[in-house]
Amino acid sequence: MNDSRPTFSTDVCRLLGIEYPILQSGMGGIAGPALAAEVSNAGGLGILAGLLTPPDVLRAQIRHLRSLTDRPFGVNLLLLPEVRNPASTDELNDATVAAVQGVLQTVRERLGLEASFKRPPSVPALVEAAVEVIIDEQVPVFSSGLGDPGRELTDRLHDAGIHTVVMVTNANDARSVAASGADVIVAQGLEAGGHRSHFTKPHDARLGDLGSLSLIPEVVDAVNVPVIAAGGITDGRGLVAALALGASGVLMGSRFLVTRESSASEAYKKRLLEERGESTVVTDAISGRYARVVGNALTDAFRDSGVEPFPFPSQLLATADIRAFADRTEDADYLPLWAGQSIGRLNDLPWAADVVTDTIRQATQILLRQLNERVTVRA
Repeated sequence: MNDSRPTFSTDVCRLLGIEYPILQSGMGGIAGPALAAEVSNAGGLGILAGLLTPPDVLRAQIRHLRSLTDRPFGVNLLLLPEVRNPASTDELNDATVAAVQGVLQTVRERLGLEASFKRPPSVPALVEAAVEVIIDEQVPVFSSGLGDPGRELTDRLHDAGIHTVVMVTNANDARSVAASGADVIVAQGLEAGGHRSHFTKPHDARLGDLGSLSLIPEVVDAVNVPVIAAGGITDGRGLVAALALGASGVLMGSRFLVTRESSASEAYKKRLLEERGESTVVTDAISGRYARVVGNALTDAFRDSGVEPFPFPSQLLATADIRAFADRTEDADYLPLWAGQSIGRLNDLPWAADVVTDTIRQATQILLRQLNERVTVRA
């Protein structure tokens, strides 16, 4: 058998200048310069998380990342209206503040934290400043989710020589971002961890989601740009399956989250290595937008109370003291445990570069085995 590796010269590889069709998710609080650089150095596309990052900090992180790799990389922003044009939390009514803080107060009492019933802080409009930094720093790839960048922003990025990668959860949104000029579309199946990339928040967590097996070919058939598969993919088997469904590559989140370079805490990584896919839930209790996470005491508190959380990102900011305490004490029961249904297949803590090379090696073996079996049958 010929054991040479294929070049995987898919559309997305040629477009983004990467060796292998593997993208790393730009997970907030997890995807820092070290992780993104290692993925890029291994031949994939590393992506730096930029959500709610002040422009001077984002610029410093981009420059740090660039000092670690000379390969293409990306920066990810979420483009939902609540971030592009944030409203003042003064607009939250008193009853909402009392109800949400009442639930959080039960958690604070359990942890021995100081009581708080105040409104969460308002966030500044950081997206435009972040885009200016990305353009000024000549970042090769702009990655986004939870919204259509639109033609105006896409054209600005293209004029600066920046490729755009946009995540969607359905074919209609894929058509919209393709019409806006997106270079690559990520089809996010319901198995994926982290925020569901819905452009508009559905009124029920169970609505608006398709599994990867159904979603990927539907999006591939709907647009004329390369499609990347996301959701439930951790290894070469997932890459081969995605390619068979018509995708040009894969984006992996949970697998890169549980690596040595990930910025996730040790308690977070340990919990994911212990859990199974059925431990995950889709909830808006963490940030105010639906996301797949491992269920824990924090998500249970809102599930059991029936209280609607603050809108995004106010819910995330309202839990800052709880999350900080959980970080200090390494208590995963009160951390936001973003994770996909694939976590039941995670049982080690590899280097990120090894994830890329092992995925390619396994995919190569599968493809060559299938090729040899076909040749044998024909003979």
